[in-house]
Amino acid sequence: MPINFGNIPVPKIAKRPADPIEIFRTLHVTDRAVNDLWLAQGDALRQWDKDRSIEDTAIVLNTGAGKTLVGLLIAQSLVNETNGHVLYACSSIQLVEQTAAKAAGYGIDVTTYFKQNFSNHSYKQGLSPCVTTYQALFNGKSRFFRENLSAVVFDDAHTAEHLIRDHFTLKISRSLFPTLFVQLSNLFRAYFDRIGKGVGYSEMLDRQDAYSSWFVPPFALNEQLSEVQRLLISSNLTDFTETVFAWEHLKNHVDLCACFVDGAEISFSPAIIPVSTLPYFQKNLRRLYLSATLPAGDAFLRTFGRTVKLTIAPTTTAGECERLVLVPSLNKGCGEEDISVAKRIIEPQKALIIVPSYGRASEWADVVALQQGGDVTGQVEAFKAASAPAKLLLVGRYDGLDLPGDTCRVMVIDGLPSGVGPLERFLWEQLRMAKVLRSMVASRVVQSFGRIFRGMSDHGVVVLTGRSLVNWLLTPTNREVLPEFLRRQLELGIAASRQATSAQDLVDAVDQCLNRDSQWTKYYQENMSLSSAPHLRRDDAGELKVAQAQVDFGHSLWARDYSNAVKQLEKALGEIFDLSLSAGAWAALWLGYSYELMGDANSARALYRRAHSAAQNIPPLEIQHVASAQSYSDQILDIARYLDCGAQGFAQAISRFDVDLSALKAPGATVAQVEEAIRCLGGYLGLKSTRPDKEYGTGPDVLWLLEHTPALCLELKTDKTSADHYWKKDVSQIPDHIQWVKDNCGTVDILPAFVGPILPAAKESNPLPDIEVIELSEFSLLADRLRAALVDIGKTALPLTMRQEVHEVFTQRKLVWPGLLDGIAKKKLKTIKK
Repeated sequence: MPINFGNIPVPKIAKRPADPIEIFRTLHVTDRAVNDLWLAQGDALRQWDKDRSIEDTAIVLNTGAGKTLVGLLIAQSLVNETNGHVLYACSSIQLVEQTAAKAAGYGIDVTTYFKQNFSNHSYKQGLSPCVTTYQALFNGKSRFFRENLSAVVFDDAHTAEHLIRDHFTLKISRSLFPTLFVQLSNLFRAYFDRIGKGVGYSEMLDRQDAYSSWFVPPFALNEQLSEVQRLLISSNLTDFTETVFAWEHLKNHVDLCACFVDGAEISFSPAIIPVSTLPYFQKNLRRLYLSATLPAGDAFLRTFGRTVKLTIAPTTTAGECERLVLVPSLNKGCGEEDISVAKRIIEPQKALIIVPSYGRASEWADVVALQQGGDVTGQVEAFKAASAPAKLLLVGRYDGLDLPGDTCRVMVIDGLPSGVGPLERFLWEQLRMAKVLRSMVASRVVQSFGRIFRGMSDHGVVVLTGRSLVNWLLTPTNREVLPEFLRRQLELGIAASRQATSAQDLVDAVDQCLNRDSQWTKYYQENMSLSSAPHLRRDDAGELKVAQAQVDFGHSLWARDYSNAVKQLEKALGEIFDLSLSAGAWAALWLGYSYELMGDANSARALYRRAHSAAQNIPPLEIQHVASAQSYSDQILDIARYLDCGAQGFAQAISRFDVDLSALKAPGATVAQVEEAIRCLGGYLGLKSTRPDKEYGTGPDVLWLLEHTPALCLELKTDKTSADHYWKKDVSQIPDHIQWVKDNCGTVDILPAFVGPILPAAKESNPLPDIEVIELSEFSLLADRLRAALVDIGKTALPLTMRQEVHEVFTQRKLVWPGLLDGIAKKKLKTIKK
């Protein structure tokens, strides 16, 4: 029976409430911990609702103060208001699952997205927010780039900087890309040799030292850019999950990155994250930043490219848990290293240990092995279910991890959380940019303290070890940027640690805290002055101005608007130097590079010198004294001559190169065209390259020759098919060619070869044992390597340094004759079987 459409009532679309408190009242809450909104939650929601149209709003609530419920209610409110797509970003899959579980308990329907899967269709239908990971948002192929978003909620916004940077960092690991790693690392040897640090660089690579990172300044990277690009492109980075997403961001911007090399990895990362290229930070899209410790304004600006227009920080004591802080190095009676005392303290306890690096993790190998693999969520869940004396060791995980209550009550923070990634470590450890990075470090310190605590009723012990961490916390100006509540706990812990007379006193203090000893609880309660509001640092106008200039510079540089980039940074350079000498040096380096990219070599060099003078750990540009011409081979001298033709002449030379060698890759090119292309290739290599058979009617098709070196004698058979052989008439030509070369070129060291497919010789041919077969593709690859080398030399070499530059680059890239023959794949004709 057909449907009677006339009798179908028109569906009524219920108007959904946009007021987040009204939304809460409609929920069917099953979470027993939630009876009603806490006062601070209600205050935050009401203030946000009043100013909901503001694009960039931050809500600051202590850990354990119900921040997740606030964020989810606002996310649903934005969905109801816009009927659009709203994202709720978490720092890990574990937290996505945890947030989704909390949402279910609150009665809020959400969609989750991770591992390329949506849990339901509600998000797509504009009914629910989508809870996902920062990784899903910021990877170079994010599906959310293509969506028309209404709003994004960034949970734990303080974690965003290193997560975003990680997705804009291309990592070439020695284990995954062994050949590429060696090729890239070798490219920079000549530079470090030039500045007198080649031995140290080579030792680092030979030892495979993963803890010693070497900064390749942008001008040194640019010297090798064409070869770097060629190597990266040829390595099929899109085939590997470890590189495909970052490569998507960086593939057209490698030359604008800071490059670092250590014994295990080479990384490329922008000096300033170009977040302006991402749709989440465009105008007409609302952003909410949730955090227990909102970074200082300058750090926030460098992370998100924007400033917070409204900060909501309601008064609350929720989340102010009880902590016993112990600092073993302050106990003068211990007579042991602080890490040894810490091991004694936690020996019988179930404990979490957080360290900043894998090198520091090795210090704990006798206590707990660092679990390999990327399944941190699985490791954490297994630890939660374990009992004492289980231990969990994590590297650089200062956030995105919750072990409240009895799941873990003892934690060791070992070492200062100052560097996540090689760029950050360089800025902190080498350039000593302590003032500029202080708020970032403080944020991680605060977050690390919160890993095992939730709510006012929680209690536990935090042991602090490592000279860098202890010294940082003992510095009054550093403690001033910490929340008042935590600062007071630290002061009590410092006093208690100094009062102890032995390591056993500290062990006993842990038992007193965990066993709820009345003496401890009384001491704590009487001496803790509770703080009723989150700590909000007053931003310095000068620091904000500097940060804005740096961000504007970084975004203009990424867009290759070099002139505007220079304008933005140059006007603030003096203020940056006033703020921090090392920060000024870092800015001068990148300002100089911008001038170099504009073609102003003099301004660039002056700024490079200023950068190195202000911070010696920024590598210099200095070039060693040029050796006399007699020290260079005829090949090097010939190349230097044809490259020393000015910018316009060089551009014309490269254009001719492309035309002359086009037949090497052209489908259907004739044998004669390929012969001429190979002859030209020899000429561009600085060799005496001829076509004797064409010129004299006898001899090889192509001959490459350099005085007092072996000669390459080539017979081209590129028109052969897979059904062919090298016939007797082909093979019989070779002895004749060899004799012609001996008679006419004065050399007896001759390498004879066919250029063509890998085919066997016919049975009746009897080839000489030294006849090689070289596929045409080998000459095409050689041409690519040569072109990249010529381009890199032409960009940076001056007339005075041209010969040295050619010599260094050709030596480094194995293009010097006759050594380059070793890099050409060859097969002995006599050994080829069908």
